Amino acid sequence: MNPLALLGNILIGNLAKSLTDNLFWKTDGPVRGSILYCDLAFGVGEHSGVYVGNKQVVHKNGRGLVEIVSINQFKDTVSAITIYVSCDSNGDPIGLESIANDAERMIGAKSEYSLLSNNCHQFCSYCITGDFTSNTFTLRQLKKDTKLFLGSSQWRAWDLAKR
Repeated sequence: MNPLALLGNILIGNLAKSLTDNLFWKTDGPVRGSILYCDLAFGVGEHSGVYVGNKQVVHKNGRGLVEIVSINQFKDTVSAITIYVSCDSNGDPIGLESIANDAERMIGAKSEYSLLSNNCHQFCSYCITGDFTSNTFTLRQLKKDTKLFLGSSQWRAWDLAKR
């Protein structure tokens, strides 16, 4: 299969998953300290952040700045359809106050940004684990950290209509 056809199949598959999750695999919303992620460009990559309440997310942007943004800014900056929320085995949102506090303490910090190191997933991992030198650079690794430290075993689509 040629690379463009493969990319097209991936994009269509990720778009279909996002739309299906929004219909059937939802949560009413995160709690303070929940880890959030959304797809970039229909699943070619992902972006993550920490929910801190009042419809706001702390994340590390592509320029390396840790900032607080609205849910719409978090989603719209990366052209995402779905925001996924860390949830427990019952599908209830899960988060910790300490995670939100660590994220808020980092607002305004700026560092070199790299897709392969020092990215949004590593920032979220730091907020979860307290480890600045975390080797978590992918969403897959971040999900493992979230499961280990937070007990998250599911990721549900945030029903944005209920926010």
